[in-house]
Amino acid sequence: MLKQLILLSLSVYGYAFTQINTINYNKIERYTPDITKLKSRFSNDVSRRNFIKLAPPASYTALTILTNPAKANAIPKRAVVFGASGYTGGDTVRALLEKGFDVVAVTRRKVNIVDREHAKINTLVIDNIKDKNKVTSAIADVINEDSLKNIMKKADSVIYCAASRPKVKLTGTPGTKSYDDMKKNEDDGAVAEPSYNVEDIGLVNVAKEAISCGVKRLVIVSSICAKCQKGKEDYGEAIDRGFASCDSCFKKQVGEERVRILYENTPSDMTYTIVRPGMLSPGERRGVKEVEFNQGVSKSGIISRMDLADVLVAAADTNNGAKKTFEVYYKDTAQPVDMFKSLKTCKEMGKSVKECFFGEDYKNDNEPLSIDKMLKNPVKGVIFPSGNEVSGDDYNSMLKNLKIDVKEEYDIGQLRSYDIM
Repeated sequence: MLKQLILLSLSVYGYAFTQINTINYNKIERYTPDITKLKSRFSNDVSRRNFIKLAPPASYTALTILTNPAKANAIPKRAVVFGASGYTGGDTVRALLEKGFDVVAVTRRKVNIVDREHAKINTLVIDNIKDKNKVTSAIADVINEDSLKNIMKKADSVIYCAASRPKVKLTGTPGTKSYDDMKKNEDDGAVAEPSYNVEDIGLVNVAKEAISCGVKRLVIVSSICAKCQKGKEDYGEAIDRGFASCDSCFKKQVGEERVRILYENTPSDMTYTIVRPGMLSPGERRGVKEVEFNQGVSKSGIISRMDLADVLVAAADTNNGAKKTFEVYYKDTAQPVDMFKSLKTCKEMGKSVKECFFGEDYKNDNEPLSIDKMLKNPVKGVIFPSGNEVSGDDYNSMLKNLKIDVKEEYDIGQLRSYDIM
């Protein structure tokens, strides 16, 4: 096909040259005055721009292919999203479509792809129903390795948004038809089946299959889980010692570490990125300038799923996040994991206590606090600084400025019974 288009373009190009001497320049001048300026050099020079003006419209496509073959052969990037029927997964699918990706939406049960007006139980909502042909629905259980076969073939990236959950009664989103229908039939006892070990066993299964399929980038949604760090008892009350509430966080930490080990010996162009959001909110996008990356689990915060989805898509579309793990939240919602340690770091960095709590507008310790000022003015600079913060105007450069993960030797003194598999 390309050969035929090239021949067509050359024949059209030749046709334009043969017609030059028969053109009525006075007639052309009434429509395209600038063409007459070329009269004196038509026989020797026809620029690309002027050739386009002279040649029939059909030659545009052929000329584009000749001058930009990469564009002519461009294939949309393909991303696989696990947990696509969840809140974060759904926002991620929609963000990928906005960026021109083709998407494989992986769920544990069959879902229908619909627009917002037709949202109900077991549906995946997209903003523009015309994009439906860009979404392929796939059914798989990450705990079952066999169900993952072939799903990630020819994918450029995989985004893992899946998470464990207990057996719960199905509900809808308040204000939607599905929610009203559920309320009318509360005695039906419809439940969502439980899923366990998604953060560790399921993640490892997906990572192994992604590597087997040659997927270039695996992007993982983990969690800051600041209060649930194993072996960090020196944080005192910052650690939740209740095993039940920290169980899923411990599994995320185990899953993270196993993924890092899996990718130690993979080709350099196959890599992972681990994204640790703070508390997720259902709010709208606030944008990249409101978002802060951090490394070291020194503080947490809040971020909307929509902004998190943008971060995930950015990580799936570049190698700048290769083998990097980081926390993400809105910079003005930052809270330290250890207040004493944070204030100590502030002092070492030459910042006042007020500046540490409220930002650069409060450098003067003698200035009285003003609630009005705090509410009206956005936070400037970094609050509760750790020295590892990254912010900017675009996620690609922010990802690039993060530090690559460093392997840490396991401390035998931290071994606990739940570490033994």
